[in-house]
Amino acid sequence: MRLAHISDLHVTHGSDFNSGVFNKAVKALNSYHADLVFISGDLTFDGLLSEYQNAAEKISEIEGKKAIVPGNHDEKNLGYKLFPEFFGETDFIQLKGRITIVGLASSEPDKDDGRLGRNRHNLIREGIAKDRLTIVGFHHHLIPIPNSGREHNIIEDAGETLDIILRHNVPLVLMGHRHVMYGVKIHNSLLVNAGTFSSNRTRGHFGHTFNIIDVDEGLISVTLVNIDSGKTTKMIEFNCLNGECTNHEYEEYKDKSVL
Repeated sequence: MRLAHISDLHVTHGSDFNSGVFNKAVKALNSYHADLVFISGDLTFDGLLSEYQNAAEKISEIEGKKAIVPGNHDEKNLGYKLFPEFFGETDFIQLKGRITIVGLASSEPDKDDGRLGRNRHNLIREGIAKDRLTIVGFHHHLIPIPNSGREHNIIEDAGETLDIILRHNVPLVLMGHRHVMYGVKIHNSLLVNAGTFSSNRTRGHFGHTFNIIDVDEGLISVTLVNIDSGKTTKMIEFNCLNGECTNHEYEEYKDKSVL
């Protein structure tokens, strides 16, 4: 199964949204023919009705089945009431092949920080099945992310959430929020962030990116696609059956005494 992981579109009529990059990104994304596109929030910038209408039209250009959760920008200005109208339930369990997708709303109205809470923790537990590969996705960070600025973006109940993820050996967690791609394995779980798909607020030289995630039995492979340059980079290969993981971002430091 092939998943595309995109985040932080920031569709707006203002300067934060780059329509040219979006059009280029959609063309690149559609060429991968993903079985499922997971969008980890911030579809809009201010949660306004006009932005939701524009975002729905733009996202319709992305081919294939989609699973979408809201971000903090989507919950502004009563946007939390508009999200279900345009994109469906904010918390859900979807079955796709032998994979279970648990989508969660980590954002709260008119707040930049996030939390999940007991009900969503229970939804994670409900979505876990021994004979299926479980993927959990939400907007905010579960752990601190390098190059994302001072860390105040992890969910308030990150400890409890991480404990559930690790105790149940959830193989893959997908997040967004701070426009930086990152991935790291903790215990038997792979945590993956997506960069920004089409916002002008990029960080350093990270640019606009999305992730392609191939799942073959217990093998998970994450490829970074740079929208601006067209370059693709194999980032992570994780075997969730035996725990072996190769993270190419850190390969240059392997067997060195000084980081």
